[in-house]
Order: sequence, then structure tokens, then C-alpha cells
Amino acid sequence: MKKLTIDEGDGDSSSDDSLVSLGDLGSDSEWLAYKYFPDREPEWGYDSFEGQELKIHPLVRKTYQTQELYDQYYEKRRLAFESKGFLSDPTRAIYDVYMEGSMRGHNSARDWVAYLANLCVQKYNETEGKTVELVNVVRATHIGLGKWKMYITFMAREHYDGPLVEYQAKVIYDFAEVDPPFPILCRPSPKSNI
Repeated sequence: MKKLTIDEGDGDSSSDDSLVSLGDLGSDSEWLAYKYFPDREPEWGYDSFEGQELKIHPLVRKTYQTQELYDQYYEKRRLAFESKGFLSDPTRAIYDVYMEGSMRGHNSARDWVAYLANLCVQKYNETEGKTVELVNVVRATHIGLGKWKMYITFMAREHYDGPLVEYQAKVIYDFAEVDPPFPILCRPSPKSNI
């Protein structure tokens, strides 16, 4: 993907690019095309980020006074996007789960996240014929309000006394408890530069 540089403006060199009014930044519908991606009904083993490309609205560049600040923003967005939801990305409404807090029915939020990750591990073991065992939760992020899609990174062993391997799991959790937790994905973490 090409980075937008300071020289790549809209061709109007007479205007002062350091001051941008809200009216210059486009309509809400233009921005929504860059923020939200269509999602389909969850199914086991399907990663909703597959086939998506990182898109940053071209007018975002005007909100940064220097190329260095824009490059820092761009790098954070790129890393968050490449993590496929497993790192927080407030621009896509993906936030960290505070795991040191309490959670109804569990000793801590970390125990609750481990419970949800174990549901995914159990489904993974059943469908793949594996013996993966969760050791500890590293981090978790979520998107949603009353129903969360959670992205959980955890360490696991693939066999008894084996080395620790980083794994990822996705699960949908309904806080109204109308629906039971729905495991979506469990896999070894893809190799990346994160």
C-alpha cells in the first residue's frame, strides 16, 4: 500500500493545509466506508478480516501537521489492521479488555476470558483432532456493546510438556445471556512483525 506524502495534496497549493475545518473532511457516509467492513454470519474457522485491505481516508492526512506525525499514525493503523483484531484499534471500535477487573460468575475478568478461550480450544481440538491446552491468556480485545466479538491471544501447549505456542481465538459473547458463547476461530498466531 502506498503511503500518502505531504506533496500529494489535492492540487490546491493556495490553501493553508495546517488548518482544516470539519466541513472539509467529508460526509459521515464517506467516512463509514473506511471504518466499517461488512460482516457475515459467524461460522467456525472463518476469519472476517480475510480479503480486506487497509483503507485510510485520504483527508486524514490533512489532520496531521507533519509527515512524521502522519507516518506514526499510519504505522499504528497498519499494525492494528495486520493483527486482524487482536490488537486494539479505536478507529474500528476495537478496544482492549481490562482483565484485572471482576466478572460476574468468575474470579476475575482474566478467568472469564480464559473460559471463553477454552471454548474455542475445545472446538478446535474436536474439529482438528488436536490436543491443544490453554496455559495463560496474554491479551484480549473486543468490538461491540451488548454482544461482544472477542479476539483473545493466549499461550498454549500443543502436546503434554511441549513448548509454549501463541494462539488466537475469536468468540462472540452475549451479555444478556440470551445466546450461549459462540466460538468462531482458534488457530496458532500467524507469523507477523507485531
